[in-house]
Amino acid sequence: MKKSLLTLGTLLFLSGCSQQFSEDTSDSKSKNNDVHEATMPHTFTLRGTVVIGHESQSIQPCNSDQQYWINLTPEQWAAGNSIQSSPYQPMYGELIGHFEAPPKGGFANDYPARFVVSQINTLVAGEGVSCKKTRQPTNAFGNEPFWNIQVINGSLVVSEIGKSKQAQTITDQKFTVKKRHYQSDDFSLTMTKGICKDSMIESIYGWKSNVEIDGKAYEGCATLSAKDTTLGSAGSYKGTSTIGNSSLTIGLTLNPDHSAITTYDYNTDEPQLIETGVWQETNDDKIHVLMSRHQRQYMISERTFSKNKQTISADNETVNGVTYPIQSGLTLYSTSTSLDK
Repeated sequence: MKKSLLTLGTLLFLSGCSQQFSEDTSDSKSKNNDVHEATMPHTFTLRGTVVIGHESQSIQPCNSDQQYWINLTPEQWAAGNSIQSSPYQPMYGELIGHFEAPPKGGFANDYPARFVVSQINTLVAGEGVSCKKTRQPTNAFGNEPFWNIQVINGSLVVSEIGKSKQAQTITDQKFTVKKRHYQSDDFSLTMTKGICKDSMIESIYGWKSNVEIDGKAYEGCATLSAKDTTLGSAGSYKGTSTIGNSSLTIGLTLNPDHSAITTYDYNTDEPQLIETGVWQETNDDKIHVLMSRHQRQYMISERTFSKNKQTISADNETVNGVTYPIQSGLTLYSTSTSLDK
């Protein structure tokens, strides 16, 4: 234990840390609201297998072995629970939200982070829908009679039962947080944020839709495209720091499932140190890296990196709520191409 604590203390020293207390990171107040909003996490979409129950609620992203705890509102939890045929039934889900640190105790402590869900895009309990299904574009649909409208490459593409598919260029579109409107010559699509349940299968969606097709009005559900637009930052980064006669190599891997790994190599006989956690982009296009385990022990370490072509850099680090400046800064260089998949 003494060696572990000494190693961690040395690591912080090598990073150039001095004692300086920051404001409580859980406090949403800020002296400058514009700056605060800019540094807030950018919401993004995770798609994968969702489990909702009293003691476990999680998502395992597609093509990943990682799992994250999900924070749901009472309305979201009730809606997800209502379509299950049995407790803890695996469901296919597309969830929009952002990461926060896991608590020090409780069920969520076993996960690398909490994914705070701002909106359910899709949640399907029925058979046949899974990660094997290709990612869909923004889409509105209804039954009795069947109709479907997709937003594809600047056009509204309409499908109706017994008719040929039609496509028209979008001539006008308006977006707000709670409403989206698309207009072409003969079609219109208005999406309003709110839980919508499909009458044909056990599924819920994050939008309600009002549609006009050649003068006929329809109502149904809708979903946004599940593409994660933040994956341009994914990849591997590396940098070095020299202290006296010793050098420290720092590696950072940002995976497409938003898991993150930081490694520290002293280039001596000392074993490599490893931190694990998650990453996400912020509203001002920076990268927020949140580590929740140091050598598998609970510790919250946060760095926000600025991006400049093939390099990322950070000026400070927050460890368990205390902010330390990094003397001379920390600069890491990209060692791989972006992984936008």
